[in-house]
Amino acid sequence: MTVAAARHRERTFEIRVRFEPGLGASLYASLKSGEVGSVTVARTLGRGRALLRYHGYTLMAHGSPEWKPGETFPVYVKQLGPPLVLARVGDRAQESAVTTVDSAVVPGFEAA
Repeated sequence: MTVAAARHRERTFEIRVRFEPGLGASLYASLKSGEVGSVTVARTLGRGRALLRYHGYTLMAHGSPEWKPGETFPVYVKQLGPPLVLARVGDRAQESAVTTVDSAVVPGFEAA
């Protein structure tokens, strides 16, 4: 889950990741609070839905901003959870106007 720099000021966002039972344990085990990584928009599906790639996992985002395929955003682990909460790097001081993106693991999806 990553985002490229843009010329206009983009909204602050959080990505809250919930996992289906039995999925995500290895992702949780590999992360540390405050760790920085990137999120990439793999595909947009319309109606606020997008497929995101993070740490080798594909996440289905619901209620996402108008991201474009290929956008990459630097994020940090804000909360290990559950749910896992990721926030854009640089948004640490900006706690208002947060766009929450609910995500779930999509097993078996491979980016084209």
